[in-house]
Amino acid sequence: MSDKNGVGVTVISHDSESRTLVQGCETQGCYARDIHYTGASLSQLASLTRVSSHCEQFIKYECYGSLLLRGYAWWVSRDSSKMTYWGGASPGSGKCACGMTNSCAESRDGCNCEKQDFVWREDSGLLTDKTQLPVKQLRFGDTGDTHVNERGYHTLGKLKCYGIA
Repeated sequence: MSDKNGVGVTVISHDSESRTLVQGCETQGCYARDIHYTGASLSQLASLTRVSSHCEQFIKYECYGSLLLRGYAWWVSRDSSKMTYWGGASPGSGKCACGMTNSCAESRDGCNCEKQDFVWREDSGLLTDKTQLPVKQLRFGDTGDTHVNERGYHTLGKLKCYGIA
């Protein structure tokens, strides 16, 4: 019980925790990965997030010539809403963590993966809006141009909730 300052943490696993290749899919959101949680339904997980004071889920996209947000990729909330911001950014911002701190690879972009310069880049962080968690689906595109070998990898962490709301 040493995680989160000695508070007990409920950790829920799912079937998509390993680093997964996205390739050969060019149109917006054409790659879809449904997330199936272990031992709990979405309604049970919604109840968990309601009674917890904090919930979080790590999300990461590693890109090589692949756009992240500009309409090509998003995650789907538990109520099936299309979420167009990434981990570490404010809900509704349309940005990634580096866009919140103006530290992205290219200053005008809200994500490192928007630079699209065929250098391996990464956008990652925690999703913390417990009204939207857990992630129900991941969607990606812009990985279908095999001439230039566009590709990406996604990683989604376990859902973690703690504290009493």
